[in-house]
Amino acid sequence: MSLESVTREILSRRDPHGYYVIPAKEEARSLARGPGIIVIDVGDGILIKTRSRSQAIKLLRLLHRRGLLAEEEEM
Repeated sequence: MSLESVTREILSRRDPHGYYVIPAKEEARSLARGPGIIVIDVGDGILIKTRSRSQAIKLLRLLHRRGLLAEEEEM
């Protein structure tokens, strides 16, 4: 899936508390640091939550470049 379509899909919706939710592989845990970032363990991966749109975009680009975004089937 292209970065543009992944970004559009993830940024088009938020959870009920206003967080953007990014599914990632377990190896992405060390990259998910910073103010306002919450990491939740799920199945074989993690969910990275942030309220900041710009922070979500930066994380998406970084994770996509490193191949650490999780597909829905992997979670």
